[in-house]
Amino acid sequence: MPSLMALRRQAWGDVQSKLRDLPRRVKPLRNLWVDESELANLGSRYMPLVDTARVDAYRNAIERYVQPEHVVVDVGTGNGLRAMLAARCGPRRLYAVDASSDLDTAQWVACRNGFTGIEFVRADISRFQPPERVDVLLHELVGEGVFDAGLIPRLLDARDRLLVPGGRILPHRFDIFFEPVQLREEARVPFLWDQRLPDVDFSCLQILRDTLNPTYFTRLIRPQDVERSLCEARPAFTLDLETLRSGSLPRRLELARPVVHGGRMDGLCLYYRAHFDDTLSYDTVPERPRACAPVMLLRTDSRDFARYETIRVEMSLPELADITTWRWNFS
Repeated sequence: MPSLMALRRQAWGDVQSKLRDLPRRVKPLRNLWVDESELANLGSRYMPLVDTARVDAYRNAIERYVQPEHVVVDVGTGNGLRAMLAARCGPRRLYAVDASSDLDTAQWVACRNGFTGIEFVRADISRFQPPERVDVLLHELVGEGVFDAGLIPRLLDARDRLLVPGGRILPHRFDIFFEPVQLREEARVPFLWDQRLPDVDFSCLQILRDTLNPTYFTRLIRPQDVERSLCEARPAFTLDLETLRSGSLPRRLELARPVVHGGRMDGLCLYYRAHFDDTLSYDTVPERPRACAPVMLLRTDSRDFARYETIRVEMSLPELADITTWRWNFS
């Protein structure tokens, strides 16, 4: 006798088959189909929903800046949350644009919640051209390495092609941080050549350091993996998407950080603060209460620093969107 789970899967498969076979004239209904396995494995893409501070910042910014006469585009709508928050403000036109299968999920959720004023468009933002200029661009084009999801080229292109003069990008200003941190002992992963086992010393492998894949020197960590920041956080640089010009960002950085909490430096933690205006923002600071988003660690050889010492870091960022091209060292 088949199990209840098997019967449920069989029923879902029958629904999928019928939706796929629907004629083209009811294509919008076909687009509401969402694969069960995708809904069951939403994963880290939906982690921002758990971050109430981030959701509240978007809600407050959208209520402040989206007006009934506006045309609004949600760039890379993903789970559709931003578009649905904007729909509550009743803009004249509202587009949710996404080239991925996430669009199906967003459309399905919007339908189930009664949002009828959203035009879902399956396209990359670089190929999207609405019939009129846009007043507000919503987005969260921030990847694990901040820039690796196309934050700068995609938003600057959308800004120049779509946005009315004086239009808004939400969020538009980003503070970028590279902060020395000490990891909790259980979260440490020493370099291979730093492994000292009772019977084997791997230090001879350090000669291979320059031949390793650059991804070996980066690592995604959980916020709770950070025991402390050694220094007072200061942005390494700030960018404003509403005024930024291509090629104007730094490619080399020299940072000097006085140590205020002595301890062991295990790497540089990359995170950001996103601003909607001078009073509304959210961040991915790992030590923030209820922080949940993974952050990138730029790994370094571990070294102890005492309070009042200065950590000096030199960084090369030839391709911001490709973290494997970055190089860093400290003294």
